[in-house]
Amino acid sequence: MLRGTREVSQTRPDNTWQRLCEYLGLSEYEAKVYVALIESGHANARILSAMSGVPRTKVYSVLKKLIDIKLVVEIPEEPRKFAPTPPEIALKSYLKSYQNLIENLVSVVTSLEETFKKTKREEKLRRGELWIIKGRQEILKKTREMLSRAKSSINLVTNKNGIVLVYKEFNRLFDELGERAVKVLITAPDVSNNQRMLSELRYTCKIKQSDFELPIIFLCVDEQQFLLANLQPDSLALSSDNDRAIFSDDSVLLGLIRILAMKEG
Repeated sequence: MLRGTREVSQTRPDNTWQRLCEYLGLSEYEAKVYVALIESGHANARILSAMSGVPRTKVYSVLKKLIDIKLVVEIPEEPRKFAPTPPEIALKSYLKSYQNLIENLVSVVTSLEETFKKTKREEKLRRGELWIIKGRQEILKKTREMLSRAKSSINLVTNKNGIVLVYKEFNRLFDELGERAVKVLITAPDVSNNQRMLSELRYTCKIKQSDFELPIIFLCVDEQQFLLANLQPDSLALSSDNDRAIFSDDSVLLGLIRILAMKEG
């Protein structure tokens, strides 16, 4: 060890100078010289060069920069010596800047969180998704999917051909729904001429007679999703490219269509 130098503190992390570079924007030489001064208390350029590893030819220019940013002061004596400004004083402005940065960041996060919560609240008021389904086969496929996923209730409104079509396609599925205790209400015109179909449906479904004649199938599942299909032509055919249907989980639209379907029924 050079005479006049002090033993480097063993409690200081080896990466202190690197963290000073990161947090304060110091160069490597500036950070190393400042740390060396903190450890020595005061020193001349020769000692600082030995302690910090900064070339002696660079030490004075580094010290000048540190003096300019008020991290170091020069001691007026010969030979020239330098001392660090106490960290609590020297770094006060840096700490203030970081505090302001954190406060601003907290403000931004709070604002974003409020906007996020507002958006979530507004989502509940927006329209749900709506799909257009084309073709009878695709409509029947979607109907089967909805019936299969039902958990508590099914409400079906249709005309004479519609109930026969539904019975032919989903009779066994209605049995499964009955076993799962899903309540099924079918509203349709009088089909007393087809007693066998009525008898089988009544095992698992509640049948409500109506004068509904529109070529429509309205299906509501669990009071959450609905399908409204227009049968073109109004027949028992299992395939028709002219059929159109809408499927949605929009609660407002569901309520409006239910009112119209129940009124017609």
